[in-house]
Amino acid sequence: MLPTRRWAALAGVACSLAVYAVVLDEPTPLVAACGLAAWLVVAQVDAVEAMRAVDRDLSATVSVEPTSVFVGDRAAVTLTASLSEAVDAPVEVELVAPPSVNAPERSRRTVAFDPGETEGSVTCSVEFPVAGRIAFDEAAVDIEGRAGFFTETVTLDLDARCLVEPPAPDGIHVGRGGELVGATFGDHASDQTGPGHVPHETRQYLPGDTLSQVDWKTTARMNHPYIREFESESDYLLSLVVDCGSHMNRGPTGRTMLSYAREVALGLVDAAESHSDPISAQFVGDDATTWEFGPSSSSNAYQTVRRRLLAIAPTTSPRRPVGASRPVAPEDARKRSRRLDGDDSAFAATLRPYLKDGESYVSRVSDRPLFDAVKSACSRSDRQDHLVLVTDDSAKVETYEAVVVASKRSSQTSVFLTPTTFFDDAAEGETVDANGANGAGDAAGFVAFEEFRKRLERLPNVTAYEVAPKSAMRLATGRATAAE
Repeated sequence: MLPTRRWAALAGVACSLAVYAVVLDEPTPLVAACGLAAWLVVAQVDAVEAMRAVDRDLSATVSVEPTSVFVGDRAAVTLTASLSEAVDAPVEVELVAPPSVNAPERSRRTVAFDPGETEGSVTCSVEFPVAGRIAFDEAAVDIEGRAGFFTETVTLDLDARCLVEPPAPDGIHVGRGGELVGATFGDHASDQTGPGHVPHETRQYLPGDTLSQVDWKTTARMNHPYIREFESESDYLLSLVVDCGSHMNRGPTGRTMLSYAREVALGLVDAAESHSDPISAQFVGDDATTWEFGPSSSSNAYQTVRRRLLAIAPTTSPRRPVGASRPVAPEDARKRSRRLDGDDSAFAATLRPYLKDGESYVSRVSDRPLFDAVKSACSRSDRQDHLVLVTDDSAKVETYEAVVVASKRSSQTSVFLTPTTFFDDAAEGETVDANGANGAGDAAGFVAFEEFRKRLERLPNVTAYEVAPKSAMRLATGRATAAE
């Protein structure tokens, strides 16, 4: 409890009268000073009683509408406060705005009770400039005594949440070779068939099969009853490796390669949560791993990874170093070396030693952060695991070698690649449409990307997907078909 300026003024008068009485040796000013002091004590006791009554009888709630918005959007926050019994003291209940939101001035988010009032509410509009889960969990209650000599501020617990998501790309395509795969890429399965959730194969109807197992589309097409069998699901560790290097920042705001990668990663986290699978995550920047979590299957593990994904941003290096990201593999080096057979020129003599050196390739790839993150995610797995790598195709050698390691050490590996050919023009400021499609998605670029994706899929236990704007993918596949 703190004294106000009115208390200070009256206390100053009482002190002056006391001093005046001593100096003049007169009792009358001293009696007046004692009367003022007694008045202040009575006012303090009365203020304490009023403040205790408010602290006991006051309740407040807060609501946010809508509860899920995008960065830059606004939401209406309503604070409602009530007293079970009226008090004779002024009370103000202020909504404490989190530091990560843009809130209006104090008066527009404060419920003021005049003496005798018991209910009040206020609605204000707040803006959300950053992504994350925003909590409105506190109100500040200012209580003033009836005489205005004392004031007190106490806090009141509230409970309201708003999920603020970064701008999400519209029309996301996740597929293989231009064919959309839908949302089944988060599922996992064992080798056992029977009742389950993941489609396995169709077979002809046999006596004893139930009607619910009939695949009506196949039955109509084949003119004979067919049964759809499903694989039963098993418990997998989801090891998520997300590339957030500066090269993932290509594309317009809200529709960069990282925006599409984030949407896929969020879907995988949701799938892991629905199966109650343990999860681990690594976010990889240009130079090192920027964040690491898990493995964990606790109740808040999925929310922790989801919250960090929503707040993820590319690192700040201008571009991935070309020399470190595109070394020549030993197999390719040997092929190029054979082309120099019989060539006695000075150029061939200078080039030949470099093509015979495989150690530099190994060291240059193993020192890259993406390769190191994948290797680390594989090495700590002591159970059936599903390693997921989300990146682009700008560093094919590094990505390929990382997936080679994953294919040997993980039970299942999924690679989600964002084709740079769809975003290169956007990175240079070219015009893009509402879905992020642009002229960069030419036939040659898409064909080269598809060759790399198929090369990854030839590795054991590896499935590779493309992640791109739907409109850009339709345009690229159309051009590739026309080119054939």
